[in-house]
Amino acid sequence: MIKEYDVVFYFKSINSIGGVESFFYYLSQKYKNIVVYYREGDSTQVQRLSQNVEVHKYKNEIIKCNKFFCNYGLDIEVEAKEKYHIIHCDYKAVKFKPIRYEGFKYIGVSKLVCDHFTELTGEKAEVVYNPIVLNKPKVEKKPGLHLISATRLSSEKGGWRIDKLAEILDKAGVKYTWDIYTNQKCIFQSPNIHVKPPKLDLTKEIAEASYLVQLSNAEAFCYSVAEALMLGTPVIITPLPVFEEIKITDKEAIRVDFDMKNVDTEKIVKGIDNVNWQPPKDNWDKYLDNNTTYDPNELTKVKIKRKYFDIEQQRYVSRNEIIKCPKSRASYLEAKKLCDYQ
Repeated sequence: MIKEYDVVFYFKSINSIGGVESFFYYLSQKYKNIVVYYREGDSTQVQRLSQNVEVHKYKNEIIKCNKFFCNYGLDIEVEAKEKYHIIHCDYKAVKFKPIRYEGFKYIGVSKLVCDHFTELTGEKAEVVYNPIVLNKPKVEKKPGLHLISATRLSSEKGGWRIDKLAEILDKAGVKYTWDIYTNQKCIFQSPNIHVKPPKLDLTKEIAEASYLVQLSNAEAFCYSVAEALMLGTPVIITPLPVFEEIKITDKEAIRVDFDMKNVDTEKIVKGIDNVNWQPPKDNWDKYLDNNTTYDPNELTKVKIKRKYFDIEQQRYVSRNEIIKCPKSRASYLEAKKLCDYQ
C-alpha cells in the first residue's frame, strides 16, 4: 500500500525524553503540514505530538511524498522528490561515525554540527535553526538556591559532573536543593539531589528555579538550556562552542570548566538577575508551510487489535471491531498497540 503526502518526518524511535523529541515538538507547534511516521514510540510523546500534527506508526508500507525528513536510522522504503537528513549530533565531539544516505541533502540544528559534519564527510550541510515555542508561566522564584536539570545521564551528558558540583557546594556549606528529571536510574552522593521521573512540560519548574544546570561534554544545540533562558532562568553550563554560537553570555550563564576546577560557589549563590535572551530566528519556512491547519479532533476509523476497556467509549471494545475516535486518540491507541488506522 502506497501513502502519498506533502511532507513526512520519519523517526525510528520517539523516546520519552530527548533533544530530538523537543526539537520536533516545537517544530510541530508552528508547522502543521507534516505527517509523522515512527517505528517505535513512547505513547505519551506520541499523544502530545498528535495534538499538533498527524502521527502514524510505520507498518512496512511504501511512503510517497514531496519532501521527506529523517533524523537517524533510516530503515524504510520511501519515494520523495526531496530527501533530507537532519543532523542532531556533534559527530566530531562524540567521536561517532556520521551516517550518510544516497540521494539526501543535509541540514543541521546548529552551524557547529554542520561544519563538523562537512569536515568529516565532505558533504555540505545547511544550518536550520528550530523554532522554540514557550508560554512563560506566571510564577515566583523558589526561595533559596534551587537547581534543576532535565537530561539523560549518558556519558556525553557529563553525569559525573553533577556529583562533583554537588560535592563542591556541600563542602562550601551552601544550602541548596537540586531536582534532576531523567528516565535513567541513578544514585548521587549528595542528599540535596532529588532524582525525579521525566515530565513532558517542565516550564513551571524551570521558571521557579535559580538555575538550570547542564554539564555536558558535547551538545548540538541543547533545548533545555534555551528553554531556561527564554523563561528567565540563568544556567550553569560547560564551555561548549555551540553556546558561543547562539550567543549565551556571562549575563545569562555561569560557565564551569570541564575538569570542574574553577567553580565559583560565591558567584552561584549570588545569582544572576534579569535574564533576557532569545534564540536564533528559525528558518524552517524555507522547507515547510505554516499556513496549513490540522484538527486533532477530526474523527477517523480504527480497527481494534485486542479487547480492552475504552475510557472514551465507556465500554469494552472487541478485537477486530471498527470504531471512530479523534485522530489524536487514534494515534495514542496505535502507540499503545491497541488499534490500527483504517
